Amino acid sequence: MKTIKWVRAVFALLCLTLVLGVTLGTTKASVQQQGTDFAAIDAYVAEQAAKLGIPGLALGIIQDGQIAHLQGFGLADSAGRPVTPQTPFHIGSVTKSFTALAVMQLVEAGKIDLDAPVQRYLPWFELADKEAAAQMTVRHLLNQTTGISTKDGNRFWSSQQDMEETVRGLGSLSLTHPVGTNYQYSNTNFAIAGLIVEKVSGQSYADYVTEHIFEPLDMRHSYTSRPAARADGLAEGHIYMFGRPFASEGVSPPSGLPVGFLIASAEDMAHYLMAQLNDGQYGDGSILSAQGIAELHTPAALQGESHYAMGWSVGERDGMTAVSHSGDTGRNHAMAGMVPARGLGIILLANATGFEQQSQVDELFAALAFNIIFDTPLADIALPAGLRFQYWGILLTPLLQILGIAFVWRRRQRIKVWGAAVTVILNLAAVYALLQVSLQIITLPSMFRFYPELGYGLAAAALIGIGWSAIFTAQTLLMRSPKYGFSKVDPNLVLSRS
Repeated sequence: MKTIKWVRAVFALLCLTLVLGVTLGTTKASVQQQGTDFAAIDAYVAEQAAKLGIPGLALGIIQDGQIAHLQGFGLADSAGRPVTPQTPFHIGSVTKSFTALAVMQLVEAGKIDLDAPVQRYLPWFELADKEAAAQMTVRHLLNQTTGISTKDGNRFWSSQQDMEETVRGLGSLSLTHPVGTNYQYSNTNFAIAGLIVEKVSGQSYADYVTEHIFEPLDMRHSYTSRPAARADGLAEGHIYMFGRPFASEGVSPPSGLPVGFLIASAEDMAHYLMAQLNDGQYGDGSILSAQGIAELHTPAALQGESHYAMGWSVGERDGMTAVSHSGDTGRNHAMAGMVPARGLGIILLANATGFEQQSQVDELFAALAFNIIFDTPLADIALPAGLRFQYWGILLTPLLQILGIAFVWRRRQRIKVWGAAVTVILNLAAVYALLQVSLQIITLPSMFRFYPELGYGLAAAALIGIGWSAIFTAQTLLMRSPKYGFSKVDPNLVLSRS
């Protein structure tokens, strides 16, 4: 929700393009020809899950377009229930591919035109720029090229408004790029798309997905609500705080269902990937035509070294295309990917995630794909140093501020006026920079929902910085006032009152 620069950075790990482009030294890796060692893979996943502190994982592997392996690892909840391939997990932004599929089904039913304006289906739809709102099409929504920013897409995490209330509330929203010109991953795009599905189909989004996707794909352990999933053994989510996982349910905004809150088991997601790999076919039925599946996977908007398609990230190396997407709800993480030319699909679901740990499942996923395609060794997964530095940097900032205040306060009698001014200005500038960098693509209320310890760390840093600056400035001015008998004091010194 996918994904803050650290959330957006997850997408660099999404693409199996990295898998396809791997080389060892100067020799191109050769594709593995012998059978996959699933016992070794299971041992590796179990070992890494224990090392990384992931309570539970579920794995599904498809080869030659058919399910080749399903396995559960660890615990689904604090009661000690083991994870199985049938355990439901939140799949996060992998949900976006379901929303795109639903739209494409309605396109093939003649009810939606991808290049028609959003206002054809939502006549009341408006933005701050009326002309831009009129130009925005359904295709722009699915390709993430509407001009709605990532940060604006993350505003509704703390809201309890339903889907239509959320979309109707966009009338004052300003775009950060002209419609159709730039890729920006924004959850709001898929909230709008989900609402279009409702208006066009005459069904709720939940009912539509259940009837037209879950049921045809025999996804018996997939749900659109937590209560129903809990009754079937929903995996308990966890958040990492100070490096340790703690059970936590996390957010579930009503308008977020088509964005990132569908629930499915590894086995059911394997059915879903099979249909994606087999031109929309599953068993004796079809959820979409081969042309429709191809349209969903067609690269559209440049996304770093890959492209965004419709609810999928797509890349290419050595003539092979990789299609993938990750998902994160702040308490669960999911990764789904395919190499259509090989008939390969992998789904990996975890019931824990955190600021530092959000990319671990993606890296574990990539290691498995490396091994299956190129027979590369299964290496240990490590915490990313950059995210670790950011995490602890935010948490330690209030402590460093307090130490700095103590240092300056003890020496306030020897600080010159200009030095006091510089101290206050630098302090406020540091607080401003910290907030700007940390809240670049997420709001503080959403930060409290996703990463509460970081939200409190940022709030503490802001309060300490602003509060101390105000007190220090007031005391400096007060002590220099003739009213308190300091008119004869050296004007270049700040003294404390005796």
